[in-house]
Amino acid sequence: MRPAIVGLVLVGASLAAACSSNAVTGGTGVGVLDPAAQRACAGLQVVLQLRRSGASPAQLRERISVVYDDARQSSNAVMQARAVALFADATVLATGGEPGSLDSDLAGMNAECSGHGA
Repeated sequence: MRPAIVGLVLVGASLAAACSSNAVTGGTGVGVLDPAAQRACAGLQVVLQLRRSGASPAQLRERISVVYDDARQSSNAVMQARAVALFADATVLATGGEPGSLDSDLAGMNAECSGHGA
């Protein structure tokens, strides 16, 4: 139950941040890889390498938190939402839960970084 609550809190915080960012910039930034999104994408490559090398859940969560922080600063609302999903997955995994949608969320954010996202 606790991981679900953590995930819901993260989603709520991200949506609030996205809405306030949109109010300031006048748009969603969807499809834009601004400097913050570029940092998040670079960090994602580190996460993908860690995942392939069998890093511990705690190591993954630590690195994904950096990606999340970078993505939060982006004007790209899709990037922000994907980072929230990744951070929630990593938190569940680090607290002993199942990986759930971690791999598909990693793939989705990687697609967004390469310009093939939704």
